[in-house]
Amino acid sequence: MKKVKQINLLQTKERLKQQKTISHLVQIQSEAEKCLKVSNDLEELARDKAEEKQSVNAYAFQSNRQLVQKLMEQREILLNRQEFLEQEKVATTIEIGRSKAKSDVLEKRKKKEKVTDARKKNSKIDESNFVPGRR
Repeated sequence: MKKVKQINLLQTKERLKQQKTISHLVQIQSEAEKCLKVSNDLEELARDKAEEKQSVNAYAFQSNRQLVQKLMEQREILLNRQEFLEQEKVATTIEIGRSKAKSDVLEKRKKKEKVTDARKKNSKIDESNFVPGRR
């Protein structure tokens, strides 16, 4: 019974780890969605500024160009962040798979230990009930 209790504790620990990993994955996905939205907004702003056709003085034109350049730099940073988050998602998904596999192994071990304990208990009962014949 002691081993079964240990296995139960290991399973609980693994379940907690798995839940933590899943919540981390959800956070990564939401952050990736936010980055995508901001990146699209930056691209739209840059496109709008680049397509402005009104006549402006040289200073305003130059400042618009610099603004577009900064927007594109920020978009590039967000694209790199999205790529990083995708890699994190893959790593987290792999970790969840490992955790599930470990939980399955622990469940099999627990069943095996329960069967072993039951056999030992039955053999002890059989030994105590066995009365040698008198001759």
